[in-house]
Amino acid sequence: MNTTIKRFFYFTLGPVAGALVSFITIPLTTYFVSPEEYGKASMFILVQTLLTAYLYLGFDQAYTREYHEQSDKRYLIQNAMFVPLLIAMGLSSVCLLFRASIADFLFYDSKAVVPVILLCVSMFTLVFERFFLLSIRMKEQAARYSLLTFIIKLFILIVTLVCILLGKRDFSVIIYGTLIGQILGDLFIIAFCARFLNFKHFSLDRKLIKKLWFFGFPISIAFSIDTIFNTSDRFIIGIFSNYAELGLYMAAFKIAALLKIVQSSFTSFWIPMAYRWQKEQKQIIYFQLVADGVTALFACLFLLILLFKNVVSLVFTAAYADMIYIFPFLCFVPILYTISETTTLGIVFSRKTYLNIYVSIGAVLTNVTLAVSLVPNLGAKGAALSIGISYFIYYLLRTILSNKQWEGIRMTKQLSTIGILLTAGFYNTFFVDYSWVVNSLLLLIVIIIYFPLIKKLFLLKKKGGSLAIYSDQKDY
Repeated sequence: MNTTIKRFFYFTLGPVAGALVSFITIPLTTYFVSPEEYGKASMFILVQTLLTAYLYLGFDQAYTREYHEQSDKRYLIQNAMFVPLLIAMGLSSVCLLFRASIADFLFYDSKAVVPVILLCVSMFTLVFERFFLLSIRMKEQAARYSLLTFIIKLFILIVTLVCILLGKRDFSVIIYGTLIGQILGDLFIIAFCARFLNFKHFSLDRKLIKKLWFFGFPISIAFSIDTIFNTSDRFIIGIFSNYAELGLYMAAFKIAALLKIVQSSFTSFWIPMAYRWQKEQKQIIYFQLVADGVTALFACLFLLILLFKNVVSLVFTAAYADMIYIFPFLCFVPILYTISETTTLGIVFSRKTYLNIYVSIGAVLTNVTLAVSLVPNLGAKGAALSIGISYFIYYLLRTILSNKQWEGIRMTKQLSTIGILLTAGFYNTFFVDYSWVVNSLLLLIVIIIYFPLIKKLFLLKKKGGSLAIYSDQKDY
């Protein structure tokens, strides 16, 4: 048990350190860049996100699934990267061919092609970053993984500072800081993991690539739809509202990023361990304990952030003040995604990854329908409300479909908790008076609900980490 906690602690270090760096970067960019320019830069980053959705084609997820099945790790990673690198070549060629048109569409300036060129370079480095970090993560080398992810954030901060010192005050500060910093960080990771680039005995294994394809492609389709799901609200703000509202919306996401720290730490730690537990044929009670523990943790963190939201808002300038009413529902993105990572295991264990397509379609239809209905009247608030509700549908579909494939996670306690969080999100978005009282009361209710779980965890520690005493689900 101590080893597990230690590993989780090291996996947490990178995201926490990265978040601290981001909280230096955020005030810098929001101080010097107006919400409208911030929104313009955000639209470019969205394009990068959309392209990345088609970059890996699910081979990254297939790589993690096959990691413990293949003895030659270098042989596996080189074959797994082959197709994504080909895709990067194709996408970058198209972007370079239409660079002037892309620049004109995003920045209203056909001569602003440097960001497009940097985007093409970043697609290649992102492939290496993704697979090399996955390799380190699957080895459960938590400290090394955290260090390398932190270095990327550090490079982004350094390049952003350089841009500001050079006198830039427009969207280019964010774009150059993000892309050049990302590329420099990726080059460091590539140099650190150079052993994987030894192609002396490399051979293209068509059988292995086919196996990776069959597992990864359905995930890729689902992930592509997920990306549309996660970006459609921002495009809808751009169409039905304006770049100023989009700038506020994206700045509000920076507060939600506080919870993304825990999301990143947990998923980096959890996925390899879940596969290992499945191979060891661990009882369902282990998975249930993690699922409920994660739900309790996120519920408390969310309500604490709401309690101190006015303090968090001091990080931003007065021009971004209204985002305090936008961020609550945006927090449901990391919250419900992470909780669903503990309940969706039946899909990946059964290899029925095509079920993710149904999940993604349900979520994206919900998000687009709600956003188109709410954004014209509520602006960024409406977009936040739509994405929050859509992520609840996402969690619900993932869990229900997963539970049909294995013994499954019981949902009653999770659904009750999520209901409390939705109530808190709605109140803090549309009401001002007595929010501190409401948030405190809801936090107390959550603590009462999970007090028995805390007692069991304490007893578990005293028993040396054995869950034998909870082998009966009724006791839990």
